[in-house]
Amino acid sequence: MLHSVFTLFSGKGTQKSRGLMLGISCFAMMVMASSCEKEVDMDVPGHTPKLAVQYSLSTEEPNKNMFVGRSQLVLSGNDLWRNGLVKDATVSIKDGSGIVQQAFVYMANEYNPEHGNYKPVNEFTPVPGKQYTLVISAGGFETIQSTLTMPVSVPVQSSSFTADAQNNSYNFSGRLRIQFNDLPGQNNYYRLIVRLLDAQGKIVGHAFSNNANDDIFGEEVEKIELNKVFDDGWAKQNVITFSDKVSYYNGGSQPTQLEVTLQHLTRDLFLYERSRENYEEDNPFAEPLNLHSNIQNGYGNFGGITISKFRVKM
Repeated sequence: MLHSVFTLFSGKGTQKSRGLMLGISCFAMMVMASSCEKEVDMDVPGHTPKLAVQYSLSTEEPNKNMFVGRSQLVLSGNDLWRNGLVKDATVSIKDGSGIVQQAFVYMANEYNPEHGNYKPVNEFTPVPGKQYTLVISAGGFETIQSTLTMPVSVPVQSSSFTADAQNNSYNFSGRLRIQFNDLPGQNNYYRLIVRLLDAQGKIVGHAFSNNANDDIFGEEVEKIELNKVFDDGWAKQNVITFSDKVSYYNGGSQPTQLEVTLQHLTRDLFLYERSRENYEEDNPFAEPLNLHSNIQNGYGNFGGITISKFRVKM
């Protein structure tokens, strides 16, 4: 009996055994296919559309465009951009005294009028430590708003880069070390971005964390990574140090220095980015996650970013 079972699954049995195994496999596949075609009725809950927005107020790029949309049913069509776009909204950013500092107006896309964004009508740069409120209203929707306090500046104290010996004109890597002082007595949230500049100060590339050897026995090692948000739980005696292997592809250009950008983020923006990163992980079996929102009466996020920069010669 055991010999028969072994020969059936090992592929060393008779033609009769192999034929029996093939028949069983085909039958199993037919059952699975028929089960996949079964229709299931679902009760979709009612939905009241609300305004939605995602906008980051930055000291480096203060005059960015804004997209204002509306929430939709889970089973809505694929054309979310066209169906979700709100074109008649009144958009403004006010300071702590309620005075409008920046207003926005809707502008259709030049090449596709069905698409568009809200563009600022005046120049405005937020001040670190000051409070600002985003207010958006549109016909048929509740007015939405969100208030934040711009983070203070956190300067980079030191930075160094040691290039690898085997680099060439296209692929480049090395060890980057960045150190800055964490603000004491409060929770802080950061992101590091590193760009490559040529002799004229023009951006010629972006560095990224090299994750080739960042796992132990198949488990990912948690660490600070370029372009990803992190909190000050990494601080030791109020000092945060990033030291890691980084790489970049420069396309044959000749960078002469690295530009380190330290972003000090509001808590709500940190939570939004973390939830977005978790939502987008490459796991087809993961359940959808709710993105963090700080928009009153609506959906989305209004975040603040205060920038500090430091350049390192290569």
